[in-house]
Amino acid sequence: MRRLLAVLLLPCALWVGAAAAAEPPFADVHLHFNWDHEELIAPEEAVRRLEANNVVLGVVSGVPSERALKLRQAGGDWIIPLFSPYIHHRGRTDWFTDPRVVERARAGLAQGRFFGIGEVHFIAGVGPAWDNEVFQGLLDLAREFDVPVLIHTESSSHAYFEPVCRENPDIRFQWAHAGARLGPKEVGALMAACPNVWAEFSARDPERYGKFAEPDGTLDPAWIELFKRFPERFMTGSDPVWPPGSLYRWDVADSGWDRLGRFLDYHRAWLDRLPPDLARKIRFENAREFYSYVLDTEAGNLRAQ
Repeated sequence: MRRLLAVLLLPCALWVGAAAAAEPPFADVHLHFNWDHEELIAPEEAVRRLEANNVVLGVVSGVPSERALKLRQAGGDWIIPLFSPYIHHRGRTDWFTDPRVVERARAGLAQGRFFGIGEVHFIAGVGPAWDNEVFQGLLDLAREFDVPVLIHTESSSHAYFEPVCRENPDIRFQWAHAGARLGPKEVGALMAACPNVWAEFSARDPERYGKFAEPDGTLDPAWIELFKRFPERFMTGSDPVWPPGSLYRWDVADSGWDRLGRFLDYHRAWLDRLPPDLARKIRFENAREFYSYVLDTEAGNLRAQ
């Protein structure tokens, strides 16, 4: 039944993508391909939707970890898989207690199957603790293999994340959702304190974290000033997860890929409000530079236009 629903929705998804194919190239640095995505969409179809939306560079994590590799196998070396510490279906609930996480991360990085670590979630007041042994082991691997960490933090203040990026200046962090609900003042303070942090705006749409652009693309001038202050350190992406807050529901598969075009159209709207050179950096060039350690080798390449 779920496969049938995906087929019925396909024409709409392709219609959105067909319009976007004429848009400038886009680097989507926050993709997921999880077990409950695959209940509705095959990796080959997910790749077709990325292509239809003119995504030329995709960065993906999966649950379990190996699901990300399916997207790369279907699409090619313009899709960069990260090692997710969520090594089984419910790994987000116990990864920080499982020593196998570091062992498998080391193997995946050493074998050249994965090119970074993440997404890994931290929520103030919930945890896990920053000094958790498994997380520290992942940071050690990021340092050893010189790969970035995609980190998701939720807190009312940038001060929650700041000690981690300050204490690990030799590790590059991709800061998911620019701190989720933080505004330009908080985001700017963190980026000033930690030059090793790049922020991205996946899921900062009105239906999820919000507090960013209006549906028509209108931005608070404070965001634009922040972009001009750090023009090389912002990226964006879709985060195709839907419905919001549906983590590990047994009765509903994740239909986020059906909304891929809608999420990307939202980002294109606010990017169109920026000076062209700045928009191009955030939409594509900064991600190309951030992931150049993969793209400049035989393991990676941009999708042909």
